[in-house]
Amino acid sequence: MVMEWAETLPNRCPPEDAISPSGEYFYRISKGNPVEDSDFFSQKKLAPDKKFTGEGIDECIIRAVSVYSNIEDAKRTLKLPKFKGGCIAKIVLNGDDGLIKKTFKKSHYSWWRTQSFDFTISKIVQS
Repeated sequence: MVMEWAETLPNRCPPEDAISPSGEYFYRISKGNPVEDSDFFSQKKLAPDKKFTGEGIDECIIRAVSVYSNIEDAKRTLKLPKFKGGCIAKIVLNGDDGLIKKTFKKSHYSWWRTQSFDFTISKIVQS
């Protein structure tokens, strides 16, 4: 199956060890309630001129969307000043929504989103 990505990805991205989700729940920090399509944009798409640095950060990772498999980790992230006033959206990811890879720590996943993901089915679970 050929995936149509939500944004242009570099070569070899997503990485070979990224997997297809199969109905798992994930949590995403959103700016408000209701969620908007832009709540599911990568950091690169949101800030195309910003230079991203740090361990494990590369051109592929910055084009992924951060999600969590554990709501408690999403709640901890929501407490950061950057996310003040935000909400937590619960989503279900299936194979046609893209590919995911466990990255960094705790329950953090990087998700390479396809164009077919329907953000309107997400549900705010904490505001």
